[in-house]
Amino acid sequence: MLQWIASWTVRNALTPEKRAEKALRELRMELFQAEQRILDAQMHAEYYRARLAFCEAVLKSGIEQVSDQRKGPQIGVPALWTGHKLTAAQ
Repeated sequence: MLQWIASWTVRNALTPEKRAEKALRELRMELFQAEQRILDAQMHAEYYRARLAFCEAVLKSGIEQVSDQRKGPQIGVPALWTGHKLTAAQ
């Protein structure tokens, strides 16, 4: 039994290679999370830029002008749904 325990510890010992493999997985996850936080921060910044531009336009032109501009046709706005259209079967 002692021989089995000794051989098991030798086989499963944390070698530098195993530690590096574990660290690599953890670092990849940390990098992914950091990149996700950057994307979230950029999205928040865009949101506040748009709100700021809207408020400045309201102060400059008045709410009626800004409202009329926003109601007009929006050219170049991508469609929200670009998938297949569902139709009734014939």
